[in-house]
Amino acid sequence: MSIVQPYDDRFQSLLFDESRTMGRADFVAMPRCEEEIVEAVKFCDANNVPLTAQGARTGLAGGASPEGGLILNLSRMNRILGIRRGADGRYLLRAQPGVPLLAVRKALSDKMVDVSGWSRESLDTFASVRAGELFFSPDPTEPTASIGGMASCNACGARSFLYGATRRHVHALRVVLADGRVAALERGRDRAAGREFSIPCADGTSLSGKLPDFDTPDIKDAGYFLRPDMDLVDLFIGSQGTLGIVSELELILMPAPKLLAGVTAFFPSDECALSYVAAMKRFSPKPASIEFFNRDALALVEAQKLETPAFRQLQELPEDYCSAAYVEFNLGGEEELYPALEQLSGALAEAGGDPENTWVARDGLELEKLLLFRHSVPETIDIHVERNKKNEPAITILSTDMAVPDARFEELFWLYERDLAESGLMSLIFGHIGENHVHPNVLARNLDEYERGHALFEKWARAVREMGGTITAEHGAGKIKKPLLLILYGEERMRTLLDFKRALDPEGILGPGNVLTEVDR
Repeated sequence: MSIVQPYDDRFQSLLFDESRTMGRADFVAMPRCEEEIVEAVKFCDANNVPLTAQGARTGLAGGASPEGGLILNLSRMNRILGIRRGADGRYLLRAQPGVPLLAVRKALSDKMVDVSGWSRESLDTFASVRAGELFFSPDPTEPTASIGGMASCNACGARSFLYGATRRHVHALRVVLADGRVAALERGRDRAAGREFSIPCADGTSLSGKLPDFDTPDIKDAGYFLRPDMDLVDLFIGSQGTLGIVSELELILMPAPKLLAGVTAFFPSDECALSYVAAMKRFSPKPASIEFFNRDALALVEAQKLETPAFRQLQELPEDYCSAAYVEFNLGGEEELYPALEQLSGALAEAGGDPENTWVARDGLELEKLLLFRHSVPETIDIHVERNKKNEPAITILSTDMAVPDARFEELFWLYERDLAESGLMSLIFGHIGENHVHPNVLARNLDEYERGHALFEKWARAVREMGGTITAEHGAGKIKKPLLLILYGEERMRTLLDFKRALDPEGILGPGNVLTEVDR
């Protein structure tokens, strides 16, 4: 029986991702192994059918929402396949792309994993590891995200300030190319020679070509990662299924921190909060994450308590506040905690904060309360978007994750605040301020507000380009942000990127509508 079947209403939930971008499809394939991915890709190649790959559909840029053709849903490829030690002593975990991040965490923290089919080397290596000894550090703040999806958009998140984006934690990939050939790529082994590249395939052939003659932003690649002499693994990380389909990953594991601690501090003004954040960026020990919440974000969550019973367990906000900042530390033990808290108290007071209006978590259990509050912000946004979408189906999540260098961040922040205040739109700002990419969100209630929000994003994209930044530092461009990518790169470079994609995908079947914008020749 063919892995490809006609689309019908049973698969309606596969037409959209967390952005609420609604798609359409003609076929569906839900493979359990690499061979079935190959079968689906060859079907599309032979019949000129576009193909959209999906993981857990937790993305916020519409990348998993299909534009016709075939949905390749990888959620059934959810097995952890083994573990080994590399030549440098690091532990490497092999997994299928549909494995949820939560499953990886459980496998490492509790050693809860199905080991059937594992090699003797993997079994012995796993037996030698204590529960909780290792962890996979990327944290996109959505534990149900799939590992393949995280690689697809090079996900960042709460702890990327310390650990970096997903790219840094992927050692090897297996990738199904547009014609059905399979490439096995390993970091440090398979590299471009200058701008020339040759991708080795399992059948003994290769796919050769030339990288575009420009580099993507240093602050975080937007769309494709491009550098001379680059690791070819990085070509596919962040490309959102437009250059190939990831069928297997080898993840780099790290020693787990022995103690997690966090502090949420409240401030009388945004200026005070920004001063505190600047101090935290220089702080030692370096925080794992630095998060920000403006007054509108805090007020939105507080109001939602009346409607959402689960939110009523959230801690009560102080009476007098303007904004808040959350800082998390991943430490080696309690001996590091109290000196850090004492030092932090001084920085907090110097920035105008009040230690009495501060929440402190000294262990994992207390930290869960702070994280629950942090996660309540995007959950509240989802509730509002879903409600507004009932009145206007075209509405999606309207959020951005632009980033700029440190020296320009406050300029960008005040641009956000000023433009949103002048617009009169319902909005809020929160997010990963440590890496200079907070998330302005516009909660559009009708199509006019939705279009005005998009116009603001395009204005900001032009400003970010001039500041030397990027239009997406976390979620990928997908479909929603690809107009911003065109602003960032301009038409000439966009043509170059389109030509590069055609070299790897001549029929243009992979990831229709994602990342790139067709421009006139």
